[in-house]
Amino acid sequence: MQESLYNLCMGCMEKKTVEGKCPLCGYSPNSPYLPSYLPPGITLNNRYILGKLLHYNGESAEYIGFDTVTRSKVIIKEYMPDTLCTRIKGSAVISVNQNCAAQYKAFMSEFVELNKSLSKMRTVSHINPAIDMFGDNNTGYVIFKYIEGQTLSQYLRDNAGYLTWDETKKLFSPIFTTLSLVHNVGIIHRGLSPENIIIGKDETKLTGFCIADERTANTELAPEIYSGYAAPEQYSSSNWQGTWTDVYGICALLYRTLTGSTPTDASERIAQDNLAAPCQLNSNIPANVSKVIMSGMNMSGELRIQTVTELVTQLFEEPEFNHAKTTSQTITIPKYHSTESTSRSNRSKKKAPTKHSVFIIAGVSAAVVMFFAMVMLISGLDDSSSKLTGIQTTASVESESLISSDTDGEGTSADEIEAQLSDATVSTMPTLAVLETSDSTADDTDTEESTAAQTTVKSGSTVYIMNDLVGKSYDTVKNSSAISSLTIVPEYVYTDEYEKGIIIDQSIPKGTNYEQGAECILSISQGPGQVIIPEFYGLDKKSYFALLNNAGIKYEEMAYETTQILDGYVAWISVDPGEYIDIEAGEVLSVFVAVNPESTGTSEATTTSEPAFSTITASETTTVTTTADTQSPWQTEAPTTEEPDIIISDDY
Repeated sequence: MQESLYNLCMGCMEKKTVEGKCPLCGYSPNSPYLPSYLPPGITLNNRYILGKLLHYNGESAEYIGFDTVTRSKVIIKEYMPDTLCTRIKGSAVISVNQNCAAQYKAFMSEFVELNKSLSKMRTVSHINPAIDMFGDNNTGYVIFKYIEGQTLSQYLRDNAGYLTWDETKKLFSPIFTTLSLVHNVGIIHRGLSPENIIIGKDETKLTGFCIADERTANTELAPEIYSGYAAPEQYSSSNWQGTWTDVYGICALLYRTLTGSTPTDASERIAQDNLAAPCQLNSNIPANVSKVIMSGMNMSGELRIQTVTELVTQLFEEPEFNHAKTTSQTITIPKYHSTESTSRSNRSKKKAPTKHSVFIIAGVSAAVVMFFAMVMLISGLDDSSSKLTGIQTTASVESESLISSDTDGEGTSADEIEAQLSDATVSTMPTLAVLETSDSTADDTDTEESTAAQTTVKSGSTVYIMNDLVGKSYDTVKNSSAISSLTIVPEYVYTDEYEKGIIIDQSIPKGTNYEQGAECILSISQGPGQVIIPEFYGLDKKSYFALLNNAGIKYEEMAYETTQILDGYVAWISVDPGEYIDIEAGEVLSVFVAVNPESTGTSEATTTSEPAFSTITASETTTVTTTADTQSPWQTEAPTTEEPDIIISDDY
């Protein structure tokens, strides 16, 4: 046996120094093991020595292992959905439960596709991609490198239970980047938790990837949902999941890391949401960081921050502070921002007025006189014009300010106007004909830019300021009040730089004034022009067409008459799965769907090279005949002789 050749401990895969209990990990050769899982010491694929079971869930089981070729530790993941299959007593072979073959094969296809996608991300240093895949024992195996390190939960226990914001920023920066890259290839983690972040000596790794159904309640698999970190949509299979699902998870991780407390579980928050803001638990957490974390943990997926890119932007942007107000009355002047020129301590010192200050005082006095004269003139022309309407700004979706004077006709003082406008970008009276956001002192060489940054508006119109929409999700923006005053014209473009659905350009620049109903063209990313064709193995046409539609791949359905594949299932496609198709150039994928011809009598099962698609046809209905020794309708012999066709060794 290879175990004796290498003289390894099956608990830590280190060389034995003594007989019996291992002094390094405490593993004993006589330790019992779960009969549903593989016994330590067996060899897989004539290469990997399998050790003790480390972890299992409703999708798979993970074992420590040893690669006899590279002579290094590995992690061996075995596809083992225990609600759909069992292990034959006294054997390593898996037997699929009766009437569960279709689900078993469909989930296996997702399992293989997920790990194939991760294996292609070898250049991303902060994930642990698959290094080998093969089929054996009527199931599939994926091999990963063994990572030396500790989980985030262990790391926090060794560091007083929580970290400062500066420490957290340094620790999470590579995780943010990695998660964004994973999202770009269409993978959603759904299992972000302290147990799935490994902190090593030199770098941090994101682990624990699983298929979608394993991280969603009410599916055919026993779910693995991390309490406190799973998003509310993961508790129902009918809710949409996406990048915003992982935004919830990463924000919950930030919450735990900064406060030392696990967030209230989303299922409990649905009934009564009493989750305290992070800054309430730890006053040293910056207020803007606390606010963004709570926004990322919004119970509504639509109102939540949508992407990791958007989350990082909000977390690391400088907080905005209102400028201190002077004690004297001031008037907000069009096209200028309200600024502070004198501190309170300087104002308390009396100095002789200079010529420069005299001119300033005279100018301010003249402005005040002109202002009140204008107000009196307007009041004489129209009594209803006593209201001073400020600009409704879309700089914040949550707050739009409409500034007006008292309705009793007594007017509003300059201090009150300034106080009401403190959060507005600019403000003006509605009778001014032209508003400029460009600097009046700009050189003639900036004429084109100045023209683009100003808009002529009608007298008496309500003027809006254009928000910065670039980098935001179009699906979120189009349903928000931020663009209710605009006429949006979407244009879709292919790009590798932005995720699908992200706004990459806007025809009305940020900060430009516009009137109600102005047309704004938004350029929206369609994602890369070339995309990878998904695997079709074990999928019916409805499921596969949904994958193609999600990837933006155009396709044509072609009939393929056969008795070897279930009616309505995909038989083959014109381009191999895993290859790229140029959707920007309009390439169309031909999808050949199995059509079973009618026969006059019932036929026996036919053994084929693709057991997952073997079927029995009858004159009226399709039936599956099983024997006492056959556990799966797609197997024609004992389970020990059939293995799923998932051997993909050439790519590794």
